[in-house]
Amino acid sequence: MLSRGFYLWRLCWTAIAFALLGLGGFVLAIAVIPLATLSIRDEQARSRRAQAVIRASLRLYLAILRALGVLKLETVGGEKLSACRGSLIVANHPTLIDIVLLMAMVPEAKCIVKPELFRNPLLREAVRAAGYIRNDDEPEVLIEKCREILVAGSNLIVFPEGTRSVPGQSIHFQRGFAHIATLTGATLLPVTITCEPVTLIKGEPFYKIPRSRPNFRLEVAEEIDPGRFLGTQSRARSARSLVAYLQADYCARLVSGARLNHG
Repeated sequence: MLSRGFYLWRLCWTAIAFALLGLGGFVLAIAVIPLATLSIRDEQARSRRAQAVIRASLRLYLAILRALGVLKLETVGGEKLSACRGSLIVANHPTLIDIVLLMAMVPEAKCIVKPELFRNPLLREAVRAAGYIRNDDEPEVLIEKCREILVAGSNLIVFPEGTRSVPGQSIHFQRGFAHIATLTGATLLPVTITCEPVTLIKGEPFYKIPRSRPNFRLEVAEEIDPGRFLGTQSRARSARSLVAYLQADYCARLVSGARLNHG
């Protein structure tokens, strides 16, 4: 009976949590961020202020979910995320809230987003104030914007898979992040995200929650210098080498993690 009651409690608060995420984004976009950046004229300073507001809001959001028993959150090497500057944060993408987890932990975080957000009347001002990048920019323009962000000391979050992975299937990385890394020279900081039991996966509604409370785990690996993949080969081949290396490394980490969880 107690277990059933806790399940219903989590189900109720999961629904409320997603409603709050949407409502909170709306309030941040139309009121909090505009007010917080109203007196700031410098574009980079405005962007940093907007990012700080977003990060603080998401940290509070996760703290509430943990306190309510909706989820557990474990980090290994989290201090590397807190200390990183001008880094390219790459992560696998198993769940719907991966970006929430990372944005709450990474300081001065920016990301590449769909152009629809720049046209959304409710969110566009917040997206612009935070300095996010459109994913439909011309490749040269996109790379240059990424370079400017990284040189200024902000961090850029990228999901190399491009979309959420499917449980049981091998992950497949696209080359976009590798081109950014090899062209800008930015240090890569890999983050492995796992969730046990699985929830918020691709193709399932958010309200299909597991019987027990999910534990999200973020493990931060050592930094990777993209320069080690350049050598004498062409940049395109260097990017392919980086993709192959990181994809194999993630596959090994995820298999190892699965064995530990079920061993």
